Amino acid sequence: MPVHENPTELKSALLFGLIYAAVLFAVAAVRERFGSRGLYVVAAVSGLTDVDAITLSTSQLVNAGRLSTETGWKLIVLAALSNLIFKAGAVAVLGHRQLLSRIVSVYAVAVVVGFTILIFWPGYT
Repeated sequence: MPVHENPTELKSALLFGLIYAAVLFAVAAVRERFGSRGLYVVAAVSGLTDVDAITLSTSQLVNAGRLSTETGWKLIVLAALSNLIFKAGAVAVLGHRQLLSRIVSVYAVAVVVGFTILIFWPGYT
C-alpha cells in the first residue's frame, strides 16, 4: 500500500492555492476578454483534474455580483462533467477492464443527464 500524505501539510495547501490562483486568474481574464461564454471553456478545462478551484472562483464571482447565478451553476456542472469524463478516461487507460465495465454505464447516465440539464434548462446562456 502506498504511504498516504497528511492532507494538512503545507505542500498540499500551497498546491491548492496555486491551482486556485491560476483558475481565478483564468476566469477573470477570459471573462474580461470573451464575456461569460468564454467561461465555459475555462470551466471545462479546469474541471478536468479538480472541481474545487472553479467552484470557489465561480462562487466568489456570483457572490460579488459579477456573474449571474444561472451562469455560475452551469459552469460548476460543466466542470463536474468534465471531471467525470476525465476520470473515466483515466480508468480506461490505467484501470482494469472490469472496473471500466462497472463504471461506464453509471458515468454515461450522469454525463447524459448533466448535459441534458445544461442544454434544456430554461434560460440557457
